[in-house]
Amino acid sequence: MKIRHLLLAMLVTVGCVPAAVAQDTGLSQRIQALKEQVLDLDRDLTLLEEELLYPSSQASFFLSVDVGTPIRLVDIKLTLNGEHIGYHFYSEHEFEALTKGGIQLLHTGNVRSGRNELEVSMTGYDPRGQDYQRTVSHIFNKGPGRKHIELRVVDDLDAMQHRFDFREWDQ
Repeated sequence: MKIRHLLLAMLVTVGCVPAAVAQDTGLSQRIQALKEQVLDLDRDLTLLEEELLYPSSQASFFLSVDVGTPIRLVDIKLTLNGEHIGYHFYSEHEFEALTKGGIQLLHTGNVRSGRNELEVSMTGYDPRGQDYQRTVSHIFNKGPGRKHIELRVVDDLDAMQHRFDFREWDQ
């Protein structure tokens, strides 16, 4: 906001150049060009301010696991459209909270509208105590409002593994 006031003050100052100097055609053209640049910069700052104050491009990603799950999650890594956006290593207490019905916010950030790809890599231990690593992808469409996506780790006791379900909702 202070930058905008400074730019507008510059514009007013430039507009108040003494009449004798303003008659110089070359100087007048440069002053006009400077005014246009200041107005363009002010417009860009206004748009940036609106995006920061009213972020409709946000998306939030959450994680939940089945209550009492026999798996043990060690860590998780999130990639959105090929860009790393988050990583978390789970302590015993954190994972225990998840197995008691907790939901963890993994990441909140601005996401472009349209088609996006979320890639989630998880490591842990399966119900037999074996090392487990899996990467899953989820394609989603981001509209004009906020988007929320929950990755649910669901037990599949028949296969002695777990599967991943994604749940989306818009706000």
